[in-house]
Amino acid sequence: MSKLCFVTTGATAPFTALIEAILSRPSLDALLECHVTHAFVQYGTAKDVYETSAKAAREYLRQQGKETQLEIDGMDFDSSGLREQFKLVQDTKGLVVSHAGSGSILEALRFQVPLIVVPNTVLLDNHQEELAMAMDRQNYLIHGNISNLAPAIKASEEFRNKMSQFPPVTAGKERQTKSFARIMDETVGFTDFNNE
Repeated sequence: MSKLCFVTTGATAPFTALIEAILSRPSLDALLECHVTHAFVQYGTAKDVYETSAKAAREYLRQQGKETQLEIDGMDFDSSGLREQFKLVQDTKGLVVSHAGSGSILEALRFQVPLIVVPNTVLLDNHQEELAMAMDRQNYLIHGNISNLAPAIKASEEFRNKMSQFPPVTAGKERQTKSFARIMDETVGFTDFNNE
């Protein structure tokens, strides 16, 4: 039975450290422990980083005698979006590992799949870290650490059973469609009292 881990690193400025982290030995071991059969990395414009990391990962798996247990593939940026990949994750009861881009987060959350979000801590401000931590506290996603993804990967199976539905189901006039910013503000506890 197949099980997909889909990794999205961003389109315009790919998070190359995430490519290296997901294809590191500890992450590969964690993926195998979780019975993941396919690691599929959206590398964007960082094809060279992906190819170098994937080559080393495949060699590590070969040395362990596990090259047939975990297949590694990659793809460039797809302007049509990632719905197909998220649907495959959903169908195979897999997981998504994502940079902290709002579009990727929202899309993955709508598919109700275990989502590990890895903030890029070298960015100028720390909004990605704050958002990931706030959403982790509310069981929407798992906050991943770029220096060691293995614990988050291992936690993804148990997380499947306790993750919160996003956006939360509401009734009445609150069922209206909300913008991503409004959903995020409500999720992390910010309220705009002028709209009430």
